[in-house]
Amino acid sequence: MEPATWILFTIGVALILAKIGDAIIERFELPGVLGELIMGMLLGNLVYFGIVSKDYLPITMGSSEVIDFLAKLGIIFLLFLGALDTDVEQLKKTGLTATISTLMGVFVPLILGYFALRYMGYSHREAFAGGVLLTATSIGLTVRVMMDLGVLRSEVGAASLSASVMDDFLGIALIIFAVGSGSLLGLSMKIIAFFIITGILGWYSIDKYIRFAERLHVEKGILGMAVGMMFLFAALAEGWFAAAIEGSFMMGLILSKLPEGKRIMEEVRSIGYGLLIPIFFIHTGAMLNLTVFRNADAIKLALVLSTIAVIGKVAGRGFGAWITAWGRGRDFLFTRENFKMSLQMGIGSIPRTEVALVDLMVAIHGGAISPDDVPKFIAATLIFITVSVLITPPLLKWAFREEVEAQRKARIESRKERIEKKKKAR
Repeated sequence: MEPATWILFTIGVALILAKIGDAIIERFELPGVLGELIMGMLLGNLVYFGIVSKDYLPITMGSSEVIDFLAKLGIIFLLFLGALDTDVEQLKKTGLTATISTLMGVFVPLILGYFALRYMGYSHREAFAGGVLLTATSIGLTVRVMMDLGVLRSEVGAASLSASVMDDFLGIALIIFAVGSGSLLGLSMKIIAFFIITGILGWYSIDKYIRFAERLHVEKGILGMAVGMMFLFAALAEGWFAAAIEGSFMMGLILSKLPEGKRIMEEVRSIGYGLLIPIFFIHTGAMLNLTVFRNADAIKLALVLSTIAVIGKVAGRGFGAWITAWGRGRDFLFTRENFKMSLQMGIGSIPRTEVALVDLMVAIHGGAISPDDVPKFIAATLIFITVSVLITPPLLKWAFREEVEAQRKARIESRKERIEKKKKAR
């Protein structure tokens, strides 16, 4: 059969298993995304262990350009949807928290990783590259779990979202510095130009653009024009600094200020959750190659990286969020509430996936990691990614348990009120 046949087969299997995985995991009161990741691991390891040829199940990274691209579209839509669901005013209020916690959440694991690898005997350049691998958060997983829990619009959710976006920029800049393949000043100028063009011009012209879309009087005109502009923003960000998701995120933020932005959310959600977003998480799960656990040296390196990946982020971003409570004029620096919010911020920064892999490939191709150590770093990175991805959803569910329970009680009360009103109306 033609390759296209197996691509269609793989997409079908992936979508069906994603929803089955969702349903199974949610029965245990855990975020459904964990089910999608586990199903992805199942499919990917059928290939890695030689049970099924990648020609017949092209779900692993690099097996099919079509599947890889659909997965990329999935995270682009996820960030667009997350931004649409964001309260911009809340985002403004958390600017200081996001900035300080980002810096702390990047440099604490970077420094810990560097000194740990130096102690293990790795060169200065390898140790720095290894530290950089620990800096960037997997924004897609954090956004998905917080959306599923209904806490993305909270203060912690807004701060975590903006902090994770900044994480990506810093991760890109640091890996460029690590391999010496580009100018930090040049990259900074591109990022500033991107925010000026898309942020300022987009913010003040989006009203006219949506009015124009309405005047077309075609079916789903606003949705099509909004998604089209999202892709243009994503293309600009991808072309300038290889970060398409920042472009889609920016377009979602700009559009979120309009009523039309909120109205198209369900339509965007249907496209995303019905097709693209599950493929992204199945594809992410399929990256987690369990055969790497056979390499003893890699496991030793992975244990160090995994420990620092969790502790460094939780301590770094959490402490950054904690100290900014005083800076915002709050008087509960040492209270349980502030500690809980800081812990939530820290846990939200644990997962690493695509950005860590991108940083690893850049470091390898740029010569920052010696050829002899490349297999160990690849295996160790896959292991700490696996650990970080699998522990984050249940940890976030635990960290936000009080908020989730409050939402559940509110829904029950709302349902009771509606029933009472119907009874009285009769």
